[in-house]
Amino acid sequence: MTERGSAEKGFSTTKRKKNTETAIMQQIRYALGVHGWFVFRVTPSLYGSKGLCDLIAVKNGIAAFIEVKAPNGMQYDDQKVFGSRIRNAGGIYVLARSIDDVEWLFTYGNDAYSKKERTHAGACC
Repeated sequence: MTERGSAEKGFSTTKRKKNTETAIMQQIRYALGVHGWFVFRVTPSLYGSKGLCDLIAVKNGIAAFIEVKAPNGMQYDDQKVFGSRIRNAGGIYVLARSIDDVEWLFTYGNDAYSKKERTHAGACC
């Protein structure tokens, strides 16, 4: 098939790296999952608070709140306030424009605290 023929049939002749928020979010979810993080999407809701992050990742009792933006995406004021509240409470908040922004989390939760030394409100076991 010629290059023109493949383009006419809707096939791309070159691979493009996707930089959409959805593509970045999928890459982050997959990569963190491979490294032992439980990652779930916080779906937008009429009943949820404005500014909530896109993803929450949990590993060994550590939670990371991740806001995903395209490289040129703008963070809304409500999202900035949410990020400040998480950080002020001692939490991890990441504004991720690519997988590179969460790479440090790959090994972060591995041996952060022994379970004997770690106590927190709401612990059940």
